[in-house]
Amino acid sequence: MSTNICKPLLTVALWVSGLVIVACGNGNSALTDSDTQPSATDTASTASTSTSIADSATHSAAGSTEPHENSDTHPVGPVDALTGKESAPTLSWIRIEAGAFTFGSPENYPCRGPGVEKEVPVTLTRPYVIAATEVTQAQWQALDLPNPSKNVGADKPVTFVNFYEALVWCNKLSLLEGLDTCYDLSTCTNPVGAGCGPEEPWGDEGCWEEDKNFTCIGEIHKYQDWYACPGYRLPTTAEWEYAAKANVTKTRTYGGDLHGEALSTCSRQPSLEDIAWYCHNSGGEVHPVAQKLPNPWGLYDTLGNAYEWTDYFTEGQSLDYDTPGQPATNPMGPRSGYQKEMRGGVFSETGCYVNPTRPFGNTPFTRRHDTSFRPVRTILE
Repeated sequence: MSTNICKPLLTVALWVSGLVIVACGNGNSALTDSDTQPSATDTASTASTSTSIADSATHSAAGSTEPHENSDTHPVGPVDALTGKESAPTLSWIRIEAGAFTFGSPENYPCRGPGVEKEVPVTLTRPYVIAATEVTQAQWQALDLPNPSKNVGADKPVTFVNFYEALVWCNKLSLLEGLDTCYDLSTCTNPVGAGCGPEEPWGDEGCWEEDKNFTCIGEIHKYQDWYACPGYRLPTTAEWEYAAKANVTKTRTYGGDLHGEALSTCSRQPSLEDIAWYCHNSGGEVHPVAQKLPNPWGLYDTLGNAYEWTDYFTEGQSLDYDTPGQPATNPMGPRSGYQKEMRGGVFSETGCYVNPTRPFGNTPFTRRHDTSFRPVRTILE
């Protein structure tokens, strides 16, 4: 099976505090003095992969990956403040150029959500970098945060992380690199990692009690235009889908098309076998990152393995909910709501639903055994 991996005609590697950015151009324009300017104004983004993503994930730990509870050894202060115990996590970043694409899916696609997957033309005007993999447990712990995962492994995605806890990690990485943070977490309560104890009936699967979990109230975004923040953040739903689709338009996934099946079934989907962990091949558990083939832009595990939080309030509305029938530029979605969106499908899911356009919503304070995240950062030029 061909994955149409981007061939790096112009390649530059930028090393910043242990972070690896690998970008490739399409040969139509030269890189500038800063080596960070976007290439030609194609609507298709260009990107490339690191050759040692799994290795870098495995070796980025700052100590043990054993799960542990929050303790009094963490100094009193802002939850995202640096403690002095952090070490720069090694991540591989994929540069995604500004461009345009069709958000959503055609009406004849199987296992499609009729409202939320409505097709909408979208333009993203700023390039950005996105992590090549879901954040691993080693990368999470490198920022002096307790490992909440119960399926432990340094190179497995960190799980049992709720939406707000992912923002803590993003802010800490921004501070470590001297960047302005994207989120104001001053209203947050309870320790990071709180909840999901053995006394809770669903503690091994997740926990949903807002009064026990780490949670925040009110507006947490520091920038009115989320895309203008210079620090690390969660992707918008449009950024996530643009990167996950990777300009694949002829088939449902970059491995091929999917056949329809009921949500309660678990049949083999040949197009997913080489690219995703899902109910038929996962053995019922999350796997180390970057074990399957990447998409054409170099992103691993965008389909299957773990759900990924995105920064988008969803109640099942279409992307053009506020301007029906109109194209969208740098969409952010509602500024308030009850559920944040998760993307990409999960290791236990019916294969037909493991695709780049199906969203899933959950309360942002919820911690689940199958949910992780993949950060982004806008390239401001």
